Amino acid sequence: MTSITTKLTTSGNSTAVRLPKALLQMSGLGKVVTLQAQKGRIIIKNSQDPRAGWSERIAKDIAKYGPPNMVDEYGDMMLESEATLGDGLK
Repeated sequence: MTSITTKLTTSGNSTAVRLPKALLQMSGLGKVVTLQAQKGRIIIKNSQDPRAGWSERIAKDIAKYGPPNMVDEYGDMMLESEATLGDGLK
């Protein structure tokens, strides 16, 4: 584990810490992180994409339950082209 000592700085109305490029590269952190405050420390972690794994889960559900039904407000089945007519897209 590598550690460094650095100073907190200000950035507008916020307090900031500068992370040396080498330390950031060693950490493997991405552009979006999660900050967790604990007494005496702040933990910086890679933020997980909230949609991570959705494609696999949807494919698994379709394989198990079949494709979703497209039913109109009257309970009638619609064709895919009919289902998208009112979505406002051209």
